[in-house]
Amino acid sequence: MIGSRALPPRRGHRRAGPAFRCGALPALAVLALLAGCADPAPPLSDGPAGAAPADGLTRIVQLAAERAVLSDRVAAAKFGTPAPVTDPAREAAVLDGARADATSAGVDPEWVARVFTDQIAASTQVQNDLIRGWTERPDTGPAEQADLTQVRPELDRIGDELVAALALAAPARGHEDCPTGLAQAAVAAARPLDDVHKAALGRGLASVCDGTAEG
Repeated sequence: MIGSRALPPRRGHRRAGPAFRCGALPALAVLALLAGCADPAPPLSDGPAGAAPADGLTRIVQLAAERAVLSDRVAAAKFGTPAPVTDPAREAAVLDGARADATSAGVDPEWVARVFTDQIAASTQVQNDLIRGWTERPDTGPAEQADLTQVRPELDRIGDELVAALALAAPARGHEDCPTGLAQAAVAAARPLDDVHKAALGRGLASVCDGTAEG
């Protein structure tokens, strides 16, 4: 009769134990994250008042809305003139300047350039929509022609502030809450806007939350 005493473990076998410990091996980083072992990303609101990544997102949206509205004056300056809506040389200079400013601020210059490219596309969208409408209904056109030399300093000022806002928001660009935070700010900024400018606001924010983690 075999006794009740437990048989010793067979040679070459170990008792079952945890498959891995959190952070034990770099190769297990993804598994550790899925198992809840990694520390969660800090909330976007973390930081001094007015200087948290969430504040950067809000400021980006505000500046994008301001730029969309300012596009009306750009359109008014070009309406009825041979000047085209798009100005490749001017746009290239804006993007080069944005990259240089981003590099000085320690921000990914290509990310900043993509956001500025979206801003330019949003402005072009507004200008085309307005000029098309004014052409079809001249009675709705601008009362007077705007002066681009007066508008461009305002565009430059918005550009400078946008780079600073992107630097503040950079930690948010790959955060899981970035799209939600950006959308909430956009809803608030869009309330006073008409459909043309709401559409432009959305177009101008397309590359802000690009899913890239700052590192």
